[in-house]
Amino acid sequence: MKKTFSILIAIILLKEKIKLKDYNTQKKNKRFYPYNNLASQTLGFVNEDGLGQSGIEESLNTLLSGDTLKTKLKKGVKGQFFSQNKTANLNGSQVQLTIDIDIQQILQDELKKAYIDTKAKSANGIIMDPFTGDIISIASIPDYNPNNYSDYSFEDFKNRSITDSYEPGSTFKIIPIIAAYQKELSLDKKYYCENGEYYLKNGKKLNDHEKHDSLTINEIFIHSSNIGISKITQEIENENIYRICKSLGFGSITGIPLKSESKGILRNIKNWSKCSKTYISIGQEIGVTNIQLALAYSSIANGGYLLKPHIIKNISIEDSIIYNRNIEPIRKVVSKEISYKILENLNEVVMKGTAKNLNLNGYQIGGKTGTAQKFTNGEYSKNEFISSFATVFPIDEPKYIMIISIDSPEYGKHWSNESAVPTAKKIINRIIINDESFLNITPTMIAKNDTMKKKQNSIKHISYDKVTTEDIMPNLKGKTFKEAISLASKNGIMLNPNTLKGKVVWQSLKPGIRTKKDQICKIKLSI
Repeated sequence: MKKTFSILIAIILLKEKIKLKDYNTQKKNKRFYPYNNLASQTLGFVNEDGLGQSGIEESLNTLLSGDTLKTKLKKGVKGQFFSQNKTANLNGSQVQLTIDIDIQQILQDELKKAYIDTKAKSANGIIMDPFTGDIISIASIPDYNPNNYSDYSFEDFKNRSITDSYEPGSTFKIIPIIAAYQKELSLDKKYYCENGEYYLKNGKKLNDHEKHDSLTINEIFIHSSNIGISKITQEIENENIYRICKSLGFGSITGIPLKSESKGILRNIKNWSKCSKTYISIGQEIGVTNIQLALAYSSIANGGYLLKPHIIKNISIEDSIIYNRNIEPIRKVVSKEISYKILENLNEVVMKGTAKNLNLNGYQIGGKTGTAQKFTNGEYSKNEFISSFATVFPIDEPKYIMIISIDSPEYGKHWSNESAVPTAKKIINRIIINDESFLNITPTMIAKNDTMKKKQNSIKHISYDKVTTEDIMPNLKGKTFKEAISLASKNGIMLNPNTLKGKVVWQSLKPGIRTKKDQICKIKLSI
């Protein structure tokens, strides 16, 4: 039998006095999502039983739903029921996300167009503030309408920029370039790029999409030469490549409070082959998520700091703020000088390299293209690719990091500059038009042989005094929810309770251990 009916159907049933065995009526609240598909994979949905499913609705189910009012009913002398022994209840929390609704709409619109135009399996994107770690927008197409969630498949609920890892291809080439700068390899040295074909130590051929004779380190990055990267990595130790990958967060979850986050794939250095260093440096033998890649590029844009990503800005209960996101770095990963050099390289990729299609309106933009063969059935496919693009915008005063990935666009549109780059260009154009702050930015063209002018104050608001965010976990046992929140919030701990009533009888993080800002601690309360 159907569990729920609309109000209209319920009225008809009652008027017609339809008699059903064991049938009773009960009014239930139902969550309504006024923006339909917008940010649906981030928000999630509430099922018929009032339980959060997927997204923030699932992660913060107890906080969002609050506690229902419990009361004992007593029958009076005239047959009426009246309540006694009411138990005080707490309303659900108010959660403010970091999502910008206008940019979210732009991202979803353009991803949907790319998904249809390229006949792809999915189109995915994330836009992040490189100085705060705030996720401004995040989306995957196909998506779904949470008001009618039962009409969709489980795959449509996936926030693929978080749940799905893939071999990134050339967007990962910032890793060996960072290593080259750190080792202070000569920028004037020319590396012979074998005119497009080169055999590695394992006997397998490495190809470039364009033939090149000899290129410098900067030219290798700008023209995305796989062979050139392999020549550079011959001068770099395995340990350095692995260290940079780990330092930038690859192979680890970011800790964003959404379920099913993938940590990607980064094999222990002990399991590397003699050619793993080269393959990883060109974005193979490695699995990354879009959110990991966005954080890595953010560290380049903000002067060298790896940040914690944020999707929740604050949480409040009954007008009291119980959580505020903390904007502090996890660690310093590259020097400011190296980050400037990489930004300059990214700008040149757009000006005269593989992303020339993105050059627009004179605004200074940086980016890196990626066209990666998918690894299926034990080999690299010749007709299935992931087209991706990493963007820093504007390059001289970074405001946005954007990662676009399109899974299996039709052959012919599989190149990044035929699918991911045009999508990014449309998104940036629409952001420029809608963002009033760009009215104060004067578009300037860069002469062919000029380098990007680096503004020393472009990262002035990220002058972090400390890069450690560790603190001590307090003992919450015996505390009420409000008391526990007060203690935890002082240390930047986010609580995930089973209920809002009673006192804490268990906590997932042991008292006294060192914790990090925004770390989540599960607690169990009991009356």
